[in-house]
Amino acid sequence: MPAAKNKFRMPAMDQTLNFSALSDLSWRPAAKERLAAQAVPIDVRLQREGIYHFDELIHLQSKDWLLKQFGPGKDYPVKVNQLMKNIIWQIRDRIVRDKQEPFEGLLRGFWYAYIKPALARSGSLNTKIDQYPQMIKSFVRLVQACDLMRYAELGFTDDNANDRKIGINNHVILFAEKTGHFPMLQRISQDLDITILSLGGQPSLLSAEYFVNEMKAAGIDIRKSFYTFGLVDYDPSGGIIKGAFLNDLEFYGLKHIQHAELILPDIFSKEEIELSKYPLPQPKEMLEKNRKWLKETNGIDGKLFGLEADACPTSRIDGLVKAQVNDLIESTESIRKGRAMLAVVESLNAYILARLQTES
Repeated sequence: MPAAKNKFRMPAMDQTLNFSALSDLSWRPAAKERLAAQAVPIDVRLQREGIYHFDELIHLQSKDWLLKQFGPGKDYPVKVNQLMKNIIWQIRDRIVRDKQEPFEGLLRGFWYAYIKPALARSGSLNTKIDQYPQMIKSFVRLVQACDLMRYAELGFTDDNANDRKIGINNHVILFAEKTGHFPMLQRISQDLDITILSLGGQPSLLSAEYFVNEMKAAGIDIRKSFYTFGLVDYDPSGGIIKGAFLNDLEFYGLKHIQHAELILPDIFSKEEIELSKYPLPQPKEMLEKNRKWLKETNGIDGKLFGLEADACPTSRIDGLVKAQVNDLIESTESIRKGRAMLAVVESLNAYILARLQTES
C-alpha cells in the first residue's frame, strides 16, 4: 500500500479529447472519414461500397448465381466483403420496408442465418479461419464509416445489455474494460448513482448504439457535458479499447466528453509497480502500437511495461472515483430523493397494471 495518500496524483480530466491519440482504429473510422462520407449522397455511398439492389434474396441463391454476381474474388471464389455488405444491406432494407420481420437475435445469429450459408454455398467458407470478425467489420463499415444504417433497424439483441446501468447522475460514466469488474462498478454506483458499464474486453459498436438509445429513451439530453472514467489496463490494448469506446460515444452524439484514466503509475507506490509491472509483448503487429503508446504515456520509467487494472486494490479505485466524482454529482440527499421518486413511479405503474388486469 502507498505510504501516504497525498503522494499519489489523482488522474486529471482531459479538457479536449484526441480520440485517436492512443487508439489504432484502422478498421474503426475516424471522425474525418465519417464526416466525408456524410457529405456524399446515399446512393453514391452504396455504389462506392459495391452495394446494389437485387430482387432475389442473395443468401438463398445458388452457387452459380453468387459467383456471377460477386466473383471472382482474390482469395475466394467470391468477393467476401462485397457479398457480406450486400446481404446486410438487403436484409436491413427489407426490414425497414416491412417486407420481413426484425431479426431479433444476436449478431452471431445473423452470421449463422445469412452469411455463413452463402459463403459455404459459394465455396468461400474458410474452415481454418474464423470469418465472423470479417462480418463484424462489414457492419461497422456500413454503420460507422459510411453512416448508412443503424443496428437497431435490424432488431438485434444486445448481449451486453445486462452489463450497464444508467444512474441518476447520468452525466458521469464509469466504464471498465473487463466484465469481471462490473460487480465493483455496481458497488460504487450504490453510493454515487452514476452510470456504469463494462465493455466485455473490447468495445462493441452495437452496444454503444443501444446504450445511447437507452439514454435518449430515458429523456437524457446527450448534448450536455459528460465525464467519463476508464478502468482499463495501463497498456496499449487498454488505450485502444478506451479510445474506441469514446470514439463510438462521440459518433452516436455525445460530443462533449471529458475523460480521466483511473489506472496510472502515479496511483501505485514504487514497490507496487516493481511487483506488478509486466513487459509488453512485442509481436510484429504490435510494434507501431507499442511505440505510439510509449510516446504518449512514457510507459513505466520510459520502458515498455504495463500494469493490469486488477493490480490496484478495489478500495483505492473506490477512493479515486469518489474523489473526482463528488464535485460532479448531486448531494447524497438528492440521490435518495431521486431513488424514492423512482420507487413511487414503479409502485404506481405496478398498481395501475394490477387494476387493469383485474378489470379485464
